[in-house]
Amino acid sequence: MSNALAIAAVTETLVQTLEANLVSASKVQNAWVSSVTPDQKDKLPDPGVNIFLYQITPNAAFRNADLPTRGADGKLLQRPQIALDLHYLFTFYGDDGALEPQRLLGAVTLALHANPVLARNTIQLAPIAPPNQQGGLPSTALDSGLNMQSQLIRLTPVSFTIEELSKIWSFLLKVDYVLSTAYVASVVLIQTDDPQPPPAPPALSYRLAAAPFILPVISQVVASPNPAVPITDQSSVAVIGANLAATASGTTVVLVNNVATPASLVTPNRIVLTLPSLLKAGIQTVQVVQPSLLGSPPTPHPGAGPMSGVFPFVLAPAIAPSSPPGQFAVHYLPSFGSPPGPAIQVGVVPIVRAGQRVLLLLSQTNPVRTRLIDGGAQTTDGATLIFPAAGLSTGQYFVQVLIDGAQSALTLGPGGAPAGPTVVVS
Repeated sequence: MSNALAIAAVTETLVQTLEANLVSASKVQNAWVSSVTPDQKDKLPDPGVNIFLYQITPNAAFRNADLPTRGADGKLLQRPQIALDLHYLFTFYGDDGALEPQRLLGAVTLALHANPVLARNTIQLAPIAPPNQQGGLPSTALDSGLNMQSQLIRLTPVSFTIEELSKIWSFLLKVDYVLSTAYVASVVLIQTDDPQPPPAPPALSYRLAAAPFILPVISQVVASPNPAVPITDQSSVAVIGANLAATASGTTVVLVNNVATPASLVTPNRIVLTLPSLLKAGIQTVQVVQPSLLGSPPTPHPGAGPMSGVFPFVLAPAIAPSSPPGQFAVHYLPSFGSPPGPAIQVGVVPIVRAGQRVLLLLSQTNPVRTRLIDGGAQTTDGATLIFPAAGLSTGQYFVQVLIDGAQSALTLGPGGAPAGPTVVVS
């Protein structure tokens, strides 16, 4: 693989490749090739071609191909490698009256178009001393290893706009413009000279196993055993779907709001569990995870097993019971607050968390009418809500609360008609 001399080797290879065919193609006698900055007028060929490396850029395709280069213990895994694209400016000199610069330009573009790849057998040594004669081979050179790299170096012409070309000559070079063109040489792979790391030790033993990988699917989350009632605080719920039970080699874990919750029943199509405490009313999530047993001794790996999608369900609030049995914690307060005014006090479960929005829904059946009172977002946690009740007509109202959009249910009488909770406004 290439070492740090590879960039110089590419430049020297271009010099020798062009010089070999320059005179015969251009018919410009005594033309030769240099590789200095275009502002060194005394060292530029006249007539001839100058090759100037004006920019290098990381190669996008290979820039991170060697990562990681070291293990967690700091040991070398592979030699660090940098991938570069080399940007060259070719400038042409000679008698303009005889169109020598243009003839040289034609010879160079034809040579690079006919040979767009630097063949391995044409790679030159990298010079480490000036040439021993004008246009001759370098007096001292070293091997760069460029001919051993995995990728051949391809030359691609660059099309500059007038603005880009003017910037190169006025800002970068600060010399008078001469006829020029540009090419990119890609890709040069340079490696460090670190000792090649030894191969990884062979595996002395191994344990391979194949297991079915069928994803669990959740289709419903309902209250258990009666799916017709709302899901409330610490309810028993049933997760219904397919492939819910893990195979014999694993276990099934149910996550409620990303917290593992024990299940009392696990079958392929149904899981029954009791909701954990401290849930707040509103949208909740459930997910079934089946960790695979890996290692020796086998241990569950949650990230390595099948898992269902996250399924939402609604945890409905409820109005807290009161005494005597059958009554609810709903009270009409004729004078509350400052300035005093009528209000309705409601106890709820679970407790309302700070930031949750609460509303009170009052309804009557004869005549049919409803009233929605917005309690706003709560500033503190609490189990008791106070709603202003100014302007309410006297009479009995059925009471429901909405917390983050989740609505409490009414209790039903023997005939299915609403029976409570109620409050009497006087």
